[in-house]
Amino acid sequence: MFKRNTGYQQKELFGFESNLTKKQSIYLKSSTEFTFFNEIFHKIDENDFSLLYSSTKSRPNVPINQLVGALILKHLNNWTYAELFKNLTFNSLTRYSIGITDPTADIFSEATMFNFQNRVIKHYEVSGQDLITEVFDSLTANQLKQFEINTSIQRGDSFLVGSKVIDYSRLRLFIEVLKRLSRVLEGDIKKQFYCKISQYDKTTAGQYVYQISKEELPQQLNKIATIYFEINELIKDYQNDCDEIKNFRRVYDEYFIVDDKKISVKPTSALKSDDLNSPDDPEATFSAKYGRRHVGYSTHLSETINPENNINLITDVVVVKNNLTDDRILEARIPKLKKKTPSLSEYFTDGAYGSEQVDLLNKEHNITQYQTGVKGRKSEANVRINKEGEHYTVSCGGGQTIEAISTEKGYKVVFDPEICKNCPLKDLCKLKKQGGQRMETKRHYYFRMRNILAHERIQNVESLPPERRHTRSNVEATVKELKRGMQNGKVRVRHWIRVSLHMIFTAISVNLRRIHMKIKGKNSFLEYSLLEKLVILVYDKKISKYSRLCSNQ
Repeated sequence: MFKRNTGYQQKELFGFESNLTKKQSIYLKSSTEFTFFNEIFHKIDENDFSLLYSSTKSRPNVPINQLVGALILKHLNNWTYAELFKNLTFNSLTRYSIGITDPTADIFSEATMFNFQNRVIKHYEVSGQDLITEVFDSLTANQLKQFEINTSIQRGDSFLVGSKVIDYSRLRLFIEVLKRLSRVLEGDIKKQFYCKISQYDKTTAGQYVYQISKEELPQQLNKIATIYFEINELIKDYQNDCDEIKNFRRVYDEYFIVDDKKISVKPTSALKSDDLNSPDDPEATFSAKYGRRHVGYSTHLSETINPENNINLITDVVVVKNNLTDDRILEARIPKLKKKTPSLSEYFTDGAYGSEQVDLLNKEHNITQYQTGVKGRKSEANVRINKEGEHYTVSCGGGQTIEAISTEKGYKVVFDPEICKNCPLKDLCKLKKQGGQRMETKRHYYFRMRNILAHERIQNVESLPPERRHTRSNVEATVKELKRGMQNGKVRVRHWIRVSLHMIFTAISVNLRRIHMKIKGKNSFLEYSLLEKLVILVYDKKISKYSRLCSNQ
């Protein structure tokens, strides 16, 4: 049964704060936990989670704001679950931040925390509603309003987020999928199955592959391909829809070629980035960046960057497949960004975010996009497309400005050959030459709407004063904040929904730190251990007093 937590709203007459000295009170009010209690914990709307619980009279739920608050604290401090519960149990500041001021009160169990997360994930899988993202959006909307943050200018960037999985080779993946398949088979099929994979059954997949030399690898791949064909025939009619069966069928379809009952392994050039990369995270996709393999996801963020603001906050975070290009990500986020921050009018990105579809969406939502660079070959002759009224003109570094002529597929411009002959840039000019023995050779330039939009983006940047052209640059600092706690580019979780929750909780914690800096000032960050020692003294006294009373009864 759902029940709101209102107990923290009633202060005790002789509670936690009343037992602090004046100095301890100053330290408490200067702490991040105090800001957390007032700016995060107080403002978590528990009613949004009521649909996770029964509407009939039954045992009430653990306070939602404590559960969500604890998960945010975990990411705020980069704790493991063990560290989180240690601090929730013994650290008075941590307990205070989620409204627990009674030193004798026990907190919820680890199982309760995991069950809550599973409920949230299950609800998303069934309904498509992401409750944690809604918490982020609600908190951010309130913070933008409370601190009067101007959202008209924002910037965005993306970065890779690795899933906590093994980087499998093909042979190791094939063997691992077979070994896991054996766990779900039953009866005679299981006996026949073990006869076929007996050579892989004595060691782990990693140990088996370690013993294979490079020369033996083609033979091993052909051998396991035959085994896959036989097992596929064996379990073709097997009625089970578990993950192990799904992974086997994905590997069979994605990594092998079957032609007239002959099977072979696909060459690596024929593989796709969204083929199964790990049985532990079937949703993770493959990408390569700076020559390094990457299995996991990509995170895109947006944040305010108006120079009038005293504080800038992250306004949007999304986790997507890592084989999606930046322009495709932005194409999906523009309508959502505009809905969250209607005043958005300028958006700064790098060169990877430009495309015709993005440009058209920006026009529809009255957003001007500024890129640090534009994809495509640089024009050495400084060719520019300009709009004059209802017509387009093309200018070049040689001083010509020609009105464009409409064609079936777009527009074209024909440059004056006499001027081109004497142009100082003629050796650098890459414009197409047309003509021959019967016709005078002239330079032609053909362009379409995508070229017009790309030139508009170039001109947008050129129209900015020099000091504003580097507005996007420091977004890398925000990326670093969101990547805090990642090891070798990987988070501690697997599966898209869990990676998404990780990034949302981290974004909330980044915004909180910025708000704390704004409210308390840069000099308010006291040594955490000192705070803990000072404030926990009060708890020690109360616990000792309580213990003596109990022993005397």
